[in-house]
Amino acid sequence: MKPHQLVILASVSALLCTSACDGGSDDSPNADDGSADADAGDTGETETETETGEPADPDSDQDGLTDAEEAELGTDPKKKDTDADNYWDSWELIEGTDPLDQSSRIYQGWWPYSPTKAELPQGSWATSTTEAGSPFPRAEFLDQHGDLVDIYDFNNFTINDTGEPSYMIIDLSAQWCGPCHNMAEWISGADTAETASLQQTYPTVREKVYSLRIWWITVIVEDAGGGAPTLSDAQSWYSIHQDNHIPVLVDETQGVRDIYNGGQYPFFFLLDFNMAVEYWGVPGPGDNPFLALWFVEQYL
Repeated sequence: MKPHQLVILASVSALLCTSACDGGSDDSPNADDGSADADAGDTGETETETETGEPADPDSDQDGLTDAEEAELGTDPKKKDTDADNYWDSWELIEGTDPLDQSSRIYQGWWPYSPTKAELPQGSWATSTTEAGSPFPRAEFLDQHGDLVDIYDFNNFTINDTGEPSYMIIDLSAQWCGPCHNMAEWISGADTAETASLQQTYPTVREKVYSLRIWWITVIVEDAGGGAPTLSDAQSWYSIHQDNHIPVLVDETQGVRDIYNGGQYPFFFLLDFNMAVEYWGVPGPGDNPFLALWFVEQYL
């Protein structure tokens, strides 16, 4: 990173620490509202305003970078996302990717990014439970593209047909598990004799996933031998069940399995838009075998 980029990065980081932004949305970060106290005896202008009342350092696209900083970087001061990769220029500067190159982006899978995720209640491996309202552990997981994905980046995602924040189905699957692969075939759009009963039981779930009202996040918790999975497991899963809507994450430490395992695979539970458990339940005799999917079908 060049020296001038480091200076700009410092100013962007300071701004985002004091601003709120809807992760994944096109809402602007809330910059200073101009309410700083005026010096005694002046006419009410702030230090950051010209005599016309305009900001001395305008941020025309309200992406957290001033127009002057964008000119220095070569980014478009009238576009939050110069290279159209779904990530604001200021976010890319923070994460060390190139805001001028679409192939250099925060996540190769085009997953959401939330600059305010640290403001959420934070779960951990030591404190998270299956109880409703318990935050999921704040952690990074390798995905099928080899990126480390901060799962909290999926919080408060609203780019869907409802404009409402998306919930998350967490799919615990194992490489050795035939029904897990069948479920992956179904959710990726395959209509076969093997997937027909799933589509009949959950007729709206696929559409909700494809419209991003629901994020379906597959977490590989065991490899083909029942041991800890690796990146190759996510890659092979994706090569078999290619679906660009679905992140495939690797539970390398098996921490997700140890906290959330329901005694069967695949097993599903639901997180709300703030990364807290919305629904976790083990089916009893005669129950729907995938209660979280039934919950989504009936209520979301």
